[in-house]
Amino acid sequence: MLKSEKIEKNLCDKNIPFKDEVPYSIIYPESNKDVLEALLWADKEKIPVVPRGSMSSLSGGSVAAKDSLVVDFSKMNKIVEMDTHDLVLTVEPGAKLKDIYSEVEGSGLYFPIDSFSSYNGTAGGAAGENYQGMRFAKYGDTRLNTMQIEFVTPVHGIVTLGGKTVKNVSGYDAKIAWIGSEGALGIFTRLMYKLMPLPEKRLAMILPFDSINDFFNFKKEFDSLKIFLSALDLMSNKVAGYLSECSSKYAAFILIEGRELEVERLKQTILKFGKSSKIKTFEGNDFDTIYKGRLSMGDVALENKLLADDVTLSLRSCPDFLNFIVEKNYDFLFHAQDGGALVFRTNLPDENDEIYKRVLEQNGSLIAERQLGVQMKRKLFLEKAGSVYMDLMNSLKKSVDPNFILAPDRYVY
Repeated sequence: MLKSEKIEKNLCDKNIPFKDEVPYSIIYPESNKDVLEALLWADKEKIPVVPRGSMSSLSGGSVAAKDSLVVDFSKMNKIVEMDTHDLVLTVEPGAKLKDIYSEVEGSGLYFPIDSFSSYNGTAGGAAGENYQGMRFAKYGDTRLNTMQIEFVTPVHGIVTLGGKTVKNVSGYDAKIAWIGSEGALGIFTRLMYKLMPLPEKRLAMILPFDSINDFFNFKKEFDSLKIFLSALDLMSNKVAGYLSECSSKYAAFILIEGRELEVERLKQTILKFGKSSKIKTFEGNDFDTIYKGRLSMGDVALENKLLADDVTLSLRSCPDFLNFIVEKNYDFLFHAQDGGALVFRTNLPDENDEIYKRVLEQNGSLIAERQLGVQMKRKLFLEKAGSVYMDLMNSLKKSVDPNFILAPDRYVY
């Protein structure tokens, strides 16, 4: 365990709105047996346990509770196996996503999981928070791209769910409940993810727009062609400026992947429908630069001390919601294919938050893919979920963690 005088230097990034409380100690396990030993001790002593990956805690997922035991996975960071026959990747929870991208793509394969904080994220964080990211509409979320999980609970010890076989439908697909549980049902120690062939060609485009309504008019016309992009994001000027110089009020980021002829055809279609001479296209080395920038936007949020508040609405409600956000002087990043929106804040919300009120009025979700660590969001989420949902979740929690030591303040009941 880490000595108390060193703990203060090992807490979360000080730039974020979330604040760590001083934990009891921090440990750095090197194996699943180390994690099991720590959990059994913590359960006996009734000490809360918080798993931690890269320590950014952009969503509050790994903020230390007072007198808790922080399990830091920076030493369990290996890529265990890349199986090019069954197209699966096995990793330890501390493996950085940026290292996974490099290793996988160097072998001509593709790892589709990403998020706002991909270049600062870990494999364990992806599973714990159920990363979805800009390519969610095309490739699915972390749940759909996970073949097997290994985790530890104080009741059942080391547990493995799932496997390499694609057709495996008998019984309950229990691993779905653990992915996205933010450590409240067990601590991940090994993960197996799907891989796919690397697209032959990839390019990015940035389209300028003068208004939110102009963008949705473009999207409606483009959608009529029944063409599906890998990513389509709309950003306010300030957010777009983090990627590339932006002179328009808003800008759309488009990611196209596939066979070379298909990608070229889509590019020409977008140039036609974009109706602007200021459209930027990024290919080759330019693509590599802007693509890395898009996957590194979580670092930008940290540098600017911003909370990227994650909400989701029906696509029908999004134009009104985004215009409301702009009226209130918030910057945003909007996933136009699934209705997810990141609203950039400088402070944590309170119980009278105008954005949350608006989302709930439009029957949206306050938690798109993470952020049970935002306690006001968690409170409102549970109020909307209702007592039956909370009873079901409470029963599951008690079965694996009867002393409620795992991931305090992340329970969904």
